[in-house]
Amino acid sequence: MDGSTDKIERLQEWRARRKKELRVDQVMNTFCRSLRKASKQLIQLQDAWLELVPKHINQVSMPIALQNGTLEVVVDAAPTAYQVNRLIRGTLLRELQTRCSGTLVKIKVRVE
Repeated sequence: MDGSTDKIERLQEWRARRKKELRVDQVMNTFCRSLRKASKQLIQLQDAWLELVPKHINQVSMPIALQNGTLEVVVDAAPTAYQVNRLIRGTLLRELQTRCSGTLVKIKVRVE
């Protein structure tokens, strides 16, 4: 009986998932690279936003995040959100896509 339990324990060790060795420096380097890339694309979009959006809307709205091809824009009130959505449905999305080096699929407007 003792030999069979030894075999089972060895089999469990052999079949168990190995834990990934996560070194802090590797994780931090990967994280920093992803931040640099995302921030570069977001800065490009923010600059294009300032140029393309009318000044009265520009003063109360700002792109704050770019994640998985979705640009998140924060506005001050519902009427501004409506105006921004109208611009997006017009030509704003296409113009931002041409100016951005990354992938931009849609723009999400959020009232804050």
